[in-house]
Amino acid sequence: MTNEYRAESTLVASVEGAMLTLATGLGMTPEGPVENPSFFSGFLVRPDVVAAGLLAVADVAGTRYADFGLAQRLANLDPVVTAGGDVLRFESFSACNGVHARLDVLREGLGSSDVGFGTTNVDINQPLRTALARTTRAEALHLVVGHDGLAASTPGATHAERKVNLPDRWVRGFAEVPGITAVMEHRGSLVGVAIHRLFGALPRIAPPGPSMWVLPTPAGWRTSAQPLPRAIPLPGASRLRGAERVLRYAHRLDVYVSPGGAAAWVLELPGARLTLVLSPGPFRGFSGEGGLLMWLSHPAAETMGEKLLSLLGWEPTVDADRLTRESGLESGEVTAGLAWLAASGRLGYDLSESAWFHRELPVEVGTVLRRNPRLAAAQRLVDQDRVRAKGPDGWTVLGSREAVYEVRARASDPTPATLTAHPPGLQCACAWEREHAGARGPCKHILAVVLCLRADHDRVDRHERHD
Repeated sequence: MTNEYRAESTLVASVEGAMLTLATGLGMTPEGPVENPSFFSGFLVRPDVVAAGLLAVADVAGTRYADFGLAQRLANLDPVVTAGGDVLRFESFSACNGVHARLDVLREGLGSSDVGFGTTNVDINQPLRTALARTTRAEALHLVVGHDGLAASTPGATHAERKVNLPDRWVRGFAEVPGITAVMEHRGSLVGVAIHRLFGALPRIAPPGPSMWVLPTPAGWRTSAQPLPRAIPLPGASRLRGAERVLRYAHRLDVYVSPGGAAAWVLELPGARLTLVLSPGPFRGFSGEGGLLMWLSHPAAETMGEKLLSLLGWEPTVDADRLTRESGLESGEVTAGLAWLAASGRLGYDLSESAWFHRELPVEVGTVLRRNPRLAAAQRLVDQDRVRAKGPDGWTVLGSREAVYEVRARASDPTPATLTAHPPGLQCACAWEREHAGARGPCKHILAVVLCLRADHDRVDRHERHD
């Protein structure tokens, strides 16, 4: 237990039923940062389902999958819970950062009790895990998220040095995953016993690499060693073992795939939903995807996002039409602002609802994201004056060991002389870009050019305001 909790989480039996109390850490709420907030108190409709789901999220947090297909158990990290008025969302990342797990306990699973608003860590310790594993449907289970009584925290308590059990890789993963899932395509559904047949056919230990696909067919889903049309990539099948705790309750499975090869496996449960998002490869962590970097470096998107932030509220879903009406922004500007908010870790994405939801992580997100290695390397190139304009649509970037990299605007894109809400179309001939072709975000050389463009844009803007 870290020193951020006032007490350990417990599951205590009594003659009236069991009491599950989840201890909370520093939380972000509509009132600002709060020490040990309380988000929910009430009886669960299906205690066995919620207990299994919490264990699934905790299993993922304590497992490293990127070791030759083996799932190695490690010390647990504490899941994050977001209370959204009518839903409780528990989230974690695997130790290798290649699996994101989220348990949504829905309104119909929470009985008639009210749900608060905010985000914080929850303590899932080993004694609690043991007790949760014995939870049955027959016993009444009263869930309390946070102890009674709120202790207000000063804004200074949220600085990056404060002991909060939320690693930088998790923060960057929380920022990356929503953007990846928001563009996913639905590939198919299974119901009933067909779900169990599919998972039963998957190897518990799988070799690394894209060596397996799942092919949906009218006769049922089957595995394939070949990437047939409409097949779902499954590199590292052992990464789905996080779903084993809840499989006996699952009545529907939906699978979604992104253009880059990430996949989301969504299991519908009584009163709840478990989503596992797998990165495109077993050795590929979400924290290094880089899709957020362009949005973080563009002031137009940041300006729009900051304007929307005060309007988000803590609603279960984000209504883009309402934001457009209330903000006075154009729909494209709202889209850019939401993208920046997602890149800043303030939004999650619910595939089943096709909607964003508000989340505020209990750390200084901006500080963590600025420590992103690629963004930090680009800033060093700028600080060392290694970026030079070369004509109206080209730049040279002097890298390490005096290597020179050419960055140019793509012919099909307008010259990025000014910044808009969308990233400029730039290309670089470096090894990173050749290997990934933009699928994992821009290289540090492109980012350095964008940072220079941003600085030029800011100087022109200040000059015009002064005049």
